[in-house]
Amino acid sequence: MKKFSTLFLVIALLWLAAAPRPAEAGIQFGLRGGGNAAKLTGADVTQDLEGTIKYKIGYTAGIFLAINLGKVVTISPEVLYTMKGAQVEDPLGEYTGKIFGDYLEAALLLKIRIPTPGVQPAVFAGPAVGFKLREKLQLNGEDIPLEESFLVNNDYGAIFGAGLDFGRHFMIDVRYSLGLKKILTAIEEGVQPDVKNGVWSATVGIAF
Repeated sequence: MKKFSTLFLVIALLWLAAAPRPAEAGIQFGLRGGGNAAKLTGADVTQDLEGTIKYKIGYTAGIFLAINLGKVVTISPEVLYTMKGAQVEDPLGEYTGKIFGDYLEAALLLKIRIPTPGVQPAVFAGPAVGFKLREKLQLNGEDIPLEESFLVNNDYGAIFGAGLDFGRHFMIDVRYSLGLKKILTAIEEGVQPDVKNGVWSATVGIAF
């Protein structure tokens, strides 16, 4: 059932992106892109390990719809390519490792604006599901060969953020993607580490 619901959400978002956009309905198609600062979270990221895990810088980009329900409320489905993971540094400075997990992430956001003239402050939140496109490990800048996958195939969580709308065609925001699913494969049968994704993003959107 969970896989069916996830597939349905993605198909619905892609259909909305391709559908006609009648001007009277207040529906806009848009492009969004920006930078990511990703880090691993979860109960098994212990206090000792916490000091060695740093933010990994990446980017995010994709498409969205802005379904404007008046001047205050907007429903915004979006599909973004997003880079997650973390950077791991040896406290003694002997090595630096990187965990790469790149996803196609679909989200359904509810956005509330303050309808001030010109620039409008806004907050938004909603659920998101991600499908793994790539995984990679690096040690001191060199790829580590993988015999089997170390990340599960999908992720889900919630997105929270705030930003500014400059009219209806240009917007900036800062958002946090809170991972709610354990993303590492089981280290032994029935034992899966409590490690999740966490990503800060700053994005720019252009709506047409």
